[in-house]
Amino acid sequence: MKMTDSTVYLIVHGTVQGVGYRHFVRTVARRHSIKGFVKNEEDGSVSIVATGPDSQVEQFIDEIDVHFAAGPSVVNIEKVADSSKRFPEEERSKEYSEFLVVD
Repeated sequence: MKMTDSTVYLIVHGTVQGVGYRHFVRTVARRHSIKGFVKNEEDGSVSIVATGPDSQVEQFIDEIDVHFAAGPSVVNIEKVADSSKRFPEEERSKEYSEFLVVD
């Protein structure tokens, strides 16, 4: 049975900026062979594009849903359509060779 890759577009809400969350997400992504990026947004949330084998993408999402007393604390992870204004065409059409933290 061949595994298929999927791409998800996520918006993470909570205490996720200034607490090392993007670098944590990159570590989890690399462990699961996920490609894409994570970046801070002006509204205090974090945007993520993640591509990889379906089962790995689901595990990745489960693992980045963290709640630490001191540090990152995710309130919710919202899956959005790829046509969302949050993810411009140039980001959606780009092929990522690794998982990046975007400034």
